[in-house]
Amino acid sequence: MTLGFPNQTRSLDEDADLIRFTGHDGVMEIRFLLELPALERMAGLGGSPIEIYLAAFDQRRETIESMAARAYGRTRKSLVRLSVTDL
Repeated sequence: MTLGFPNQTRSLDEDADLIRFTGHDGVMEIRFLLELPALERMAGLGGSPIEIYLAAFDQRRETIESMAARAYGRTRKSLVRLSVTDL
């Protein structure tokens, strides 16, 4: 099956310094964790308020989803952590 992202929900986990979002491969839900340093590098952010991180994620959603699909294709695991090295 092809990985898709029908659910546009995402959430910031400040304690873990990441943004959580999901994709689906057929009926399987795939959870993604985007480390904030990766988003900071993509968006030129640093220590910004929550709203800024979520807006930056939304503005780069297509790129992030492509990055997530590539990482998932390498592992095929139900939990994929995305970091600066995945850029």
